[in-house]
Amino acid sequence: MADLQEDLNKIKSNESFFEKIKRIIPGYDGYVNKDNSRELDTIIRNNIASRLESNKVKIKNTVSSLSKTGKLFESRDIDKIDKKNENAIGKFRSAARGYSGAFDAVKVKEDKLAMLYNFDSGLLEGAEKICALFEELESKSSVGTDINETINNISAALDSLILKFTERENILRNI
Repeated sequence: MADLQEDLNKIKSNESFFEKIKRIIPGYDGYVNKDNSRELDTIIRNNIASRLESNKVKIKNTVSSLSKTGKLFESRDIDKIDKKNENAIGKFRSAARGYSGAFDAVKVKEDKLAMLYNFDSGLLEGAEKICALFEELESKSSVGTDINETINNISAALDSLILKFTERENILRNI
């Protein structure tokens, strides 16, 4: 079984951005061409926001576990990551539709397009990493293990994701 999982991981690691999107986002196949890139941008951002929203349940479960184990005082830092998570969700949901009409009037160079797809891939991977960290937080809190390092890791990962999204928006403005 471990060999099968290892093989699957190798295959996934060799996937192109488009293959990853196809695996993660239902209905992606219809948005492969440039004319629909703005719609794809919206789909990607909404998918990332939805993934981040799933962390809300993990936060509530963590606070509940801390309360049951008499460690509720540790939830002060959880409020901070909850707010950062909300901020990230807001940024992804409220950003203007991507590619600012660039495909309508200007021929976008393939290198710029590839750069955007790399950013999108990084954003998706960042969101997945954050969700995994929130799962770790939930798990550690349920067994009474120290959660401070995990909270710090989540905070740093959220900061990194927001920064990467801001960099991406700057690229879109310059297309």
